[in-house]
Amino acid sequence: MQAIWTKDIRLDRLAAKDFEMVRQWRNADHIRQHMFYQEVITPEAQQSWFDALRRDADFYYVITADKPIGLIHVKDLQNGIGNAGLFIHDQSYWGSPFPVLASVILLTAFFSRSDVHTMVASIRPENKVSKEYNEQLGFHSIAVDQMVLDKSSFYNRVETSSLLQILCKANPVVSIVTDA
Repeated sequence: MQAIWTKDIRLDRLAAKDFEMVRQWRNADHIRQHMFYQEVITPEAQQSWFDALRRDADFYYVITADKPIGLIHVKDLQNGIGNAGLFIHDQSYWGSPFPVLASVILLTAFFSRSDVHTMVASIRPENKVSKEYNEQLGFHSIAVDQMVLDKSSFYNRVETSSLLQILCKANPVVSIVTDA
């Protein structure tokens, strides 16, 4: 999937033109402190990481509201299981509906595929905000630093959460552009 969008938010597949912006975001103290890898990422390391991404297994998207605000991904997709995550660099969007909306449209797009059934999220144990965030989406803990979400649990959460229902009704997926 190259892009996914609703009327209020757009997810565009990470491109070479984006990776310096994403590197700057990822190196920001307010982001880096929540990551497992906390070293400052050099331009060379970022380029190596970008070059190693697999088009059929690593799906990174720049989240854009009225401007680019963060990055969301499904990576290491194989045998129906992907590793999901996101970060919002622009702190003015923390606590807004945009991170949840980005997560819901990404999960909806990937769970609509017949070959995807489970998402795993890796979370630093002290990051309580991320743990609670993922629980709102339907993830549950399977280890001190891992949470899991299956397709049926996600759709059940969307159906039973008034917050997610409001977001989905206000922002139905408008388009998904697939790879050529």
